[in-house]
Amino acid sequence: MRFRLETRYADYDTKGHVNNAVYLTYFEIARAEAWLGAVGGSPDAPFIIAEATVRFVRPAMIGVPLDIEVATTEVRPKAWVWHYRVVDARDDTLVAEGQTVQVMYDYTAGRSVEIPADVRAGLSNV
Repeated sequence: MRFRLETRYADYDTKGHVNNAVYLTYFEIARAEAWLGAVGGSPDAPFIIAEATVRFVRPAMIGVPLDIEVATTEVRPKAWVWHYRVVDARDDTLVAEGQTVQVMYDYTAGRSVEIPADVRAGLSNV
């Protein structure tokens, strides 16, 4: 799945490039789109983030349009991995990439749970 990122002035630092901390917010935006769109999950997502990594390749300068891609790369019994690519929308040059590990979670019981079959099926669409 690919989405256009709407960068904000606050995303940039004094050098005119996207601040490193903002990339996790970009991943969150793509994660929400994937969860609501492809997976069909509710806005009250029953998962938690267990791990997040970012690898910076080159700076994204102010005014450069960015797209983000998200793909499911692994599905485990209780967790799945989404891989992200942030690219310059003009030429698809890689700016940054990373991944997050999501764990299905029962907030009432306070523990991880198996991924339901419908969610598992939806993850194949991401």
